[in-house]
Amino acid sequence: MTSHSDVDDWQPTASVDTLKQRALLVRQIREWFFQQHVLEVETPQLSSGATTDPNIDSFSVVDRHLRTSAEFHLKRLLAQGCPVYELGKVFRVDESGRNHNPEFTMLEWYRLGFDHHQLICDVEALLQHLHDNKDLVFERISYRDLWKQRTGIDPALTSCNEVANYLNRCSIEVPKSIANNLDALQDLAMGTVIADGLEHDRYTCIIDYPASQASLARIDHSNPDWPVANRFEVYYGSVELANGFYELTDGEEQQSRFESDNRVRVQSSKQPMPIDTRFIASLKHGMPDCAGVAVGIDRLMMVLLPEIEAMQQVISFNWQRA
Repeated sequence: MTSHSDVDDWQPTASVDTLKQRALLVRQIREWFFQQHVLEVETPQLSSGATTDPNIDSFSVVDRHLRTSAEFHLKRLLAQGCPVYELGKVFRVDESGRNHNPEFTMLEWYRLGFDHHQLICDVEALLQHLHDNKDLVFERISYRDLWKQRTGIDPALTSCNEVANYLNRCSIEVPKSIANNLDALQDLAMGTVIADGLEHDRYTCIIDYPASQASLARIDHSNPDWPVANRFEVYYGSVELANGFYELTDGEEQQSRFESDNRVRVQSSKQPMPIDTRFIASLKHGMPDCAGVAVGIDRLMMVLLPEIEAMQQVISFNWQRA
């Protein structure tokens, strides 16, 4: 039996005009990658492996997991020497809100022979194309310098107590579950106070994250007092749009990181996730030097259409109406 609320909720959450502009954006993206000779591919949305990232949770479907990113499968293709990109749906257990929907669209691509600095230029070039080659402000700053400027804290020398006290002073509640986890505390500060302080009318690219936050990126040990991850994130105003890596190609090291992630998950009372052994095998087979980045398309739509106030306005049917 259909309830009255179901009848009331049949309408799309995005206007037809917005959906037309979204279709144009997708066409512009595909045109740009065609000109760049990067192959568009489709990879599985259901996988036997899953992300072990303690900050990301996967939906489980029988004996498979809905992907939180196309990364592992795209890298398996990359191991065959094929530069690729994918524009598709990904899924993360998350709250719905202004900048969130558990099902969303991600653009992810990989460049052979690139490091993260070259890939940042690639991201900027794509954004310039999507802005119809109009002037845009795209600033770069290191994670450490940003922290010093915005908080007065040096992340290379800080402690859990110092970051927690800073958050408390900023009226940000610190969950007890992360009180002794410096990376989690720093993530909380980045996602709230620091992001809110970024310039609202420009793209900000943050580079050189702490080595402990490398995820799937290489680590630069040139400064032994402050080793950094070869990764970057791109924000527009306070909204995170992209996350990119100079990719780790060492299968043994990646296996070790996944296992470490699962230990953190257990400590946080979360289920450990199945490691994607086929992905690890592809790294051990031989992954070429490469860099990759993922961009949230729904959030990018919000940047390109400043009249949009929430992600649901650029999605045909949001989570509640799906």
